[in-house]
Amino acid sequence: RGAGQTSNQQALRQGAVELVNKLLMGRTKKAKEELPDPDENWKSKDPKALAYEIATFMGGTWPERPVRKVQLSLEGVPTDDEELFALTKLNPTLLSEMTIKTRFLFLEVFLEDIQDVYSEVMETLEPGTNLVTYDSLRKFKHLTVSLSFDAVSDVCQAAFDAVSFDEFPEVAPDERPGLVVPLDLAQFTKHAAAATALVKMMVDTEGELPPAAEPRIIRVEKKFYYDDI
Repeated sequence: RGAGQTSNQQALRQGAVELVNKLLMGRTKKAKEELPDPDENWKSKDPKALAYEIATFMGGTWPERPVRKVQLSLEGVPTDDEELFALTKLNPTLLSEMTIKTRFLFLEVFLEDIQDVYSEVMETLEPGTNLVTYDSLRKFKHLTVSLSFDAVSDVCQAAFDAVSFDEFPEVAPDERPGLVVPLDLAQFTKHAAAATALVKMMVDTEGELPPAAEPRIIRVEKKFYYDDI
């Protein structure tokens, strides 16, 4: 057991060293001197605690999450994994390629992110309308499509398709200040809540994929080009 603990500590330390080395690439000498020393004797052994220790090293600050002004309710959302997969149209292939531990850590962060950004979108809603800002909705779509939540991403895309971007220069498409888009609020909230519920289901099981994920995972057989010759 002692040897196993030592091995885990060495792996954790090596991970921290690799992280810092990546940060050092391309930096000036002065910038490198301001970054944490890879050989620093970190006290934390838990990955989350270690991340916090590195981030706050020598006066650094840990990013704080914004206060959610609009809460996303999960009331009435299906609790069956098959129903949630069908509703969200989640493609679990990317998640299946992660280790359980990595998937758990990733989903824990994603669970908070999706609720934060949902609130950001709804905070921009113009009173008495269904108009929200392009920038906030684009941020939400990028977040959800990154994990292949296709249903809510499609709702976002429908809002973008409903307006013309002709007046906005393509040199800076990431930000379009002042542009608002018409959003189907009911469908947006419905699918955002379903995606959140499915993520929470996986977080509650510490990264385990529900049974409904298995038949939806896309598996590609690795073959060498000369196998068919």
